[in-house]
Amino acid sequence: METFCIPWSCLNLSSKQTVSEEKQPKPQKSFAQAVSNVCDIPLSQFPQPCVKGADLAISIPEVDYMVGMEVCKHNLHGRIIWPKGATPLTVVALKNKLAPMWKDLPKWGIMSLGKGFYEFSFSTLEDVRRVRSIASWNLNPGFFKLFAWSKDFNPRVQQNVSAQVSVRICGLS
Repeated sequence: METFCIPWSCLNLSSKQTVSEEKQPKPQKSFAQAVSNVCDIPLSQFPQPCVKGADLAISIPEVDYMVGMEVCKHNLHGRIIWPKGATPLTVVALKNKLAPMWKDLPKWGIMSLGKGFYEFSFSTLEDVRRVRSIASWNLNPGFFKLFAWSKDFNPRVQQNVSAQVSVRICGLS
């Protein structure tokens, strides 16, 4: 039988910790120390980059590209329209604010794209339809609008086409 090395001690069933090892506090690692040398992937396994014009490009096999595009059918883009002077929410705060509104959805995720834009991933197309059925969500003080995911979306080139306004009409009951 071949012997093999398991680099993660938590998965190595042959190593046994003694009681004294468990009680000793582990020294704190810096972030750089924690992520350095996590796994050694040979460079030969990465796609080979090539230069196209002034840009560096990596070829993605069409099969892998189509699989990725299929997964993205469960995604939406969104933007929060804040009133002037409002403090934008962090991703965690936004997720916490949306969680009670989307409590029926079994699994969804959020990622910041910058410039106030977000990408949302849902587990099913039905969840996407349910969320899109409401034109905008009131986050008090801002409004949250969702729109269809597109493969060429770039938040840096988006133009604002809507704004939050307040209208007071006097003399109405």
